[in-house]
Amino acid sequence: MAATTCSNCQSEVPEGASACPSCGAAVAAAPAAAATASGTTPQIKFDMSKLSQTDKVVGGASIVLFISLFLTWFSVNTGFGNYGGSGLSVHGYLYIPLLISIVVIAYFVLTATGLWTLPASSPVSRDQALLIATLISFVLVLIGFLAKPGGVGSGVGWSYGAFIGLIASVVALVPLARPALAARRAK
Repeated sequence: MAATTCSNCQSEVPEGASACPSCGAAVAAAPAAAATASGTTPQIKFDMSKLSQTDKVVGGASIVLFISLFLTWFSVNTGFGNYGGSGLSVHGYLYIPLLISIVVIAYFVLTATGLWTLPASSPVSRDQALLIATLISFVLVLIGFLAKPGGVGSGVGWSYGAFIGLIASVVALVPLARPALAARRAK
């Protein structure tokens, strides 16, 4: 961590501080301005240490869910061959979990790079927003899993993509739901 010198009292000011700890004078963001003025752009670093273990689990599960929606969810053997369909091709409403996965993954990437985070003035907390998103995904994936095309007895069976998607949606939901349920029980 680089430190700068306060122009008012000449005390050392830690990097990222907006005011001098000694005199309270405002500190200008000189290093970033100097880097931009010299023609170089500031570097963006993807720092996984900015993400908690729960964030990593939810983000990883969201990536797996995203991929699983393109895999074969249902298949049928007609005697002439096996035919299958992805979750997205069979159930159009699974585009909603697809979009939610993209938003969750993007949020974690923006958080890890330090480019954006949910504002403190938001009406819902970060964990509440993630819980709502993963709960919606789970419910829609569960419905998609249970609603086999052609109904029961049609010869249509589940394929590996449906199981991967269901497991991924559960894994994304559980780390966020457990603390929320524990806090609710404690009341």
